[in-house]
Amino acid sequence: MIYFNYNRNLIQENNLKDNRITADNKFEFNKRGWTLIDLKLSEESIFKAQDGLRNMKRYSIKNDYKPRRIYYDHLISNNKAAIELPFNKVICNLNIKNFFEEARIGSLVKTLMGWENTFCDLARLFCMGDYKYRGNWHRDYSSDLKRIQNDSNLRDVVLVGIYLLPQRGFRILKKEYEFNGKKSIIKKLKVDKAIRSFPYPLSPPNDSYYEINGTIGTVLLFDPLLLHQGSNFSNRLDFHMKFCNSKNEVYNKNDFQDFSVIDILSENYKLPLIDFNSKDLNLKSIPYTYTKRSTITQKLTNSIDYRTCFRKFLKINGVRNHKNYNLLKSEGWELDFFLTPYFKHRNLFIAFRFK
Repeated sequence: MIYFNYNRNLIQENNLKDNRITADNKFEFNKRGWTLIDLKLSEESIFKAQDGLRNMKRYSIKNDYKPRRIYYDHLISNNKAAIELPFNKVICNLNIKNFFEEARIGSLVKTLMGWENTFCDLARLFCMGDYKYRGNWHRDYSSDLKRIQNDSNLRDVVLVGIYLLPQRGFRILKKEYEFNGKKSIIKKLKVDKAIRSFPYPLSPPNDSYYEINGTIGTVLLFDPLLLHQGSNFSNRLDFHMKFCNSKNEVYNKNDFQDFSVIDILSENYKLPLIDFNSKDLNLKSIPYTYTKRSTITQKLTNSIDYRTCFRKFLKINGVRNHKNYNLLKSEGWELDFFLTPYFKHRNLFIAFRFK
């Protein structure tokens, strides 16, 4: 097997256009808010990267790597949702470094957005197990919604998803259904706030959103101002990253990457040795979570509920009495959640319609 000898000298710093970005990619991104790009990597490179990701996940579980997210802890499975600070030398292995050196993600971002330089201020590896998941609709960018219909390359932030396993289900609301769109289902700012704060996953009309089909070796670049919803049908190993336009700021740089990073994403960042039960106020300033594992009772409840949906059914009436229920009903939004894994092979889900 051949490995790259990663070092700064091998990463060319220049402003040349990346020919992996086509005119179609730029048009798609500007007008609809997202585009999928083929990384043009060999099968061997993909295989090594997948192996590196699996090793990273195994290490994080075995050694209880604390920068993490656990959404739904299960009784017989450590369903770790995400690994935070994935470039830290404690957990980032050689295969992952080789992947980033070859993938040249910074080059893609700069070419698509027209930036001279860029830096990453958020990076996590989503690594959920073989459980279906659907989150809440949200935005990852604060801006005046009146600008949402502008071309997406006018933003100073872009989100990136790197797919090394097949993944489908991620949803992005179409611009014409967004605020100020021709077919808007978010006609008022209070509707937008209600959607993002509603305590249950929602589903808009079927023709109002894109469902992304992430294939192996592709990267998704999308507009963070658009409403989007995390969703997957099976296990996943994909990087989720946020890039910003870098003007005159000076940031850190990892030798194996062609973009700058904030301090905590440096491979040499010293992880705080703070127990997750600590009352140290400095813990609040750390931009990642030391998530404590659930109790046995909570794990058992989560496992039973995932297979029976019993707890979800009990909550339906409460959700229907929510103060924003009728407001969302008038805009055509539905309650939705996936069924149990026993029905997974049919790709079924339940959508409770507002009545």
